[in-house]
Amino acid sequence: MLLLIFGVFTGVAVSAQGALCSDIEPFCAGDERLTFPNSNETNSAQITGELGPDYGCLDEQPYPAWFFLQVENSGSLRFRISQTTNTNGTGTPLDVDFVVWGPFERGDEYCSGSSLNSSKIVDCSYLPDAVETMTIPDAQANEIYVVVITNFELIPGFISLEQVNDSGGSTDCSILDLDLGDNISVCDESEYILDGTTADASKYEWFVFNDSTAQFEVIPGEEGPTLTVNSTGRYKLIVTDEIEGKTEEDEVVVTFYNSPEIGEVSSLAVCDPEAEFIDLTENFEDLILPNNGDNSNYSVLYYETAEDVADHESISQPQMFPFAEGKTIYAEVVDLESGCSSEIEEFELTIFDFPEYDLSEISIFCVDREMQLLNRVSLGEDLGEGYFYEWRDGENIISTNPEVEFNELPESLQISVTVEHPESGCKIEFFSTVAPVSRPENVLIEVTGSDFGDGYTVIANPDDLIGEEYASFVYRLDDGNWRESNVFNDVPPGSHTVSVRELNGCGSTTSESFFLVGYPRFFTPNSDGYNDNWNLITDANISIKKLFVFDRYGKLITKIDPAQKGWDGTYNGSDLPSDDYWFRVEFIDEKTGEYREYMSNFTLMR
Repeated sequence: MLLLIFGVFTGVAVSAQGALCSDIEPFCAGDERLTFPNSNETNSAQITGELGPDYGCLDEQPYPAWFFLQVENSGSLRFRISQTTNTNGTGTPLDVDFVVWGPFERGDEYCSGSSLNSSKIVDCSYLPDAVETMTIPDAQANEIYVVVITNFELIPGFISLEQVNDSGGSTDCSILDLDLGDNISVCDESEYILDGTTADASKYEWFVFNDSTAQFEVIPGEEGPTLTVNSTGRYKLIVTDEIEGKTEEDEVVVTFYNSPEIGEVSSLAVCDPEAEFIDLTENFEDLILPNNGDNSNYSVLYYETAEDVADHESISQPQMFPFAEGKTIYAEVVDLESGCSSEIEEFELTIFDFPEYDLSEISIFCVDREMQLLNRVSLGEDLGEGYFYEWRDGENIISTNPEVEFNELPESLQISVTVEHPESGCKIEFFSTVAPVSRPENVLIEVTGSDFGDGYTVIANPDDLIGEEYASFVYRLDDGNWRESNVFNDVPPGSHTVSVRELNGCGSTTSESFFLVGYPRFFTPNSDGYNDNWNLITDANISIKKLFVFDRYGKLITKIDPAQKGWDGTYNGSDLPSDDYWFRVEFIDEKTGEYREYMSNFTLMR
């Protein structure tokens, strides 16, 4: 007899479970509980038990469901039967009743009235309970028992059946129907063996579908439970139980494929050394590259360890995989049509060492007062082979060269370049603000102090220029050395200028000359025409009232008229010796109107 195994149901059934004995269904109870829909008005037209069988204690048999089981190992069998409105055993409990007949042998007519009589009743319950215990004592191997379970409350629900005996008998789960399985993809093999071995089958017939005739044709000489096939095709098997006179058939499509290939990838890099995650799928196209066809025909599975490969435990979120430098990842390409997989490719997670790129955040463009460039500006640098560039002026692409040159100001004053390294998949975008800068039109001079005190301090400030906030300057007093500071201390008296130069090459400007009042620190009255007289160095900003010269002992030597040549180093017509001499000047500062007095010394040198 060809038997169908009763399965586990998780949804609402649309047909009755063996509403008549002639539709009887087999079941076996292994380690798990079986759950299946009860018979009710939604799936069965059999409102009560059919005539003929002796139902024993079941005075009524509303919506019966017929099953049978076969004993595998001898011993007593105990089953817990329950009925509720939900599949998981929750919900409203429903009264469940049953009757068991047996034992029978294979080939017996189970459903005849003479078979299902009172002498064959093994156990029966008509209690108003939602949980019952069904017992088959001293069951022997290969015996068959018939079971009816009823739905007394007529409410749709689910019946659960669980074998609860600790030891002894067990049911036979090998009473399976013919099943060749799902359609089969054969990868990289020249042949495949179909196995249609079916319990109780005594005859096997194999067929192959002929596309030309659109019919199945018998395969001569193939009369066993297995068939070796070596070509793509649609195959059918008919099995017969000659004792019961019943047949079953099943068919399957076998397709032979070549497995996909996988590209060589040695590493996958992150561009940011601080990256916490990496997208493993970034090398998808490289991995499927050797295969022809649409990329959508393939998928790539990634594995964290070799053990995961063996267990087919792929990484569930390859787009957000935790990054660890030096870690090895395993990958395989899967053909979505065939399910065939490539060989395994290993690659290492690395950090790509992107070279430093010279593009300042601020790019100085030297201009004149009309905003015209004074000279051509070149930005960028060539990093060598393997790098690609895309320059933009705002949103507009202006160049794909490593360097870009400008003969006029960019339109947006915002320049960017994307530098890409395709081999690593890394790219970085750099931005630079264009800063037009001109030379200063003027240099403002600020003077503090005096030569009659701590000395002069001169401060120079560039004035009237474009882009002052971006400009950088160096400064020079007269013909001295260039310096970064715009403050000059201890500036000697006399006429001076300060020059300002923009460091980015945008030009230089020199101040108007300015005069500092003071006095010489020494003089040499030797009649050589140089420094023969001592006098103040002055201009119209100071009004000298009195000027006296003393020796080191405080003796008045002379009174000087600043408008004349000054003192010649004599006293009463005689040359005075080399020594330090003192002077006292009384003057009015014309800028402030303040009357001031100052004393200091100088040296007469012969």
